[in-house]
Amino acid sequence: NMTATKEYRPSASLILASKQTFPASEQYDYSVLIIKRTERIAYAPNHCVFPGGVFERDADESSDWLAYLYSSGVTDSQLDVLKSHQSSGRPELMSQGDNFTRDISLRITAVREAFEEVGILICRPFNSLEDLMSTGQPAHVLLQPFERELWQQRVHHDAKQFLELCRHLNVIPDLWALSEWSVWRSPASVTRKYDTVYYFAALESNNVPLLLEPSEVAAAYWLHPGDCLLQSKEGIIWLPFLLLYETARLMSMKHWQQLLEFASKRSKRGSTVFQPIYYRCDGCLLGVLPGDELYLNNPQNCTESIVLPDSIAEVNKRAKHYHRYIIYNYHRVDFASNLPPLDDHLPLQNLVNAQFAKL
Repeated sequence: NMTATKEYRPSASLILASKQTFPASEQYDYSVLIIKRTERIAYAPNHCVFPGGVFERDADESSDWLAYLYSSGVTDSQLDVLKSHQSSGRPELMSQGDNFTRDISLRITAVREAFEEVGILICRPFNSLEDLMSTGQPAHVLLQPFERELWQQRVHHDAKQFLELCRHLNVIPDLWALSEWSVWRSPASVTRKYDTVYYFAALESNNVPLLLEPSEVAAAYWLHPGDCLLQSKEGIIWLPFLLLYETARLMSMKHWQQLLEFASKRSKRGSTVFQPIYYRCDGCLLGVLPGDELYLNNPQNCTESIVLPDSIAEVNKRAKHYHRYIIYNYHRVDFASNLPPLDDHLPLQNLVNAQFAKL
């Protein structure tokens, strides 16, 4: 259904997890970077997201990138490592591509946006290309001094400048450090529609100096997954529901090293598109995800929420196979799934997963 997909703008986001040296009593030895959008572009107060943004075809999929990567010494077999082995149902977002596969261009989008929004340059110098084939590596972050603010503004105004920055510094984007994590599509009921691939990358440490792009980013926080959820509940920050879902998955992985290895191994499996379908019942909204018995075949046709005549308690009591979240208000969202995770992914962490039998 090509007309439907044209409405969805391709985009990429990056889950950056940095190793932390916490006292042994801490549950997590890593934290993730979330940014708070400026009021100008926020549609909810304290709206926080992972760094990311819209794919720019002319810049991120330009044949100039391919020429540049080859001239830097990157080989075809090194580029092949980036391709997913998803056997069936590869999301349309990921299966397109003009000069090369979207597995490459959307990684370029994610790396470019991370630089554009928070000044983190995930790149490696030409002389460090030997280990590109060994996946499961932390990301290279370029810390050498350069005119970061000037280049950030250039890239902000023209995405093509990101390639020029790489040429200027003799580096290439560290696409190999990014693992495909998930693919989300906006519900058909919203006006601004995106198809977003989420990538995961691990940083050795979080004392990377951030440079926030003033028109887009109001603040940035390194929080461990449990804190993300807690602060969202308390209204200190507001995470969109899909970010709460991803946080609930991350919460089931306590250790940075394990998370890095898991994400890298799982990446090859690819992703099932998660496009929520909304149901409304007695004062709450129910978002259902693939595998749930209430999920429908053509989610892109569900342009408004479907009304259920029963109370939420009755709906939940009836449920046999469920994969859903229940929104009572911005700060109270329950997640529930009794299905094995799709695509060999992490389950929702037990404490966050409201099993209906127990409700």
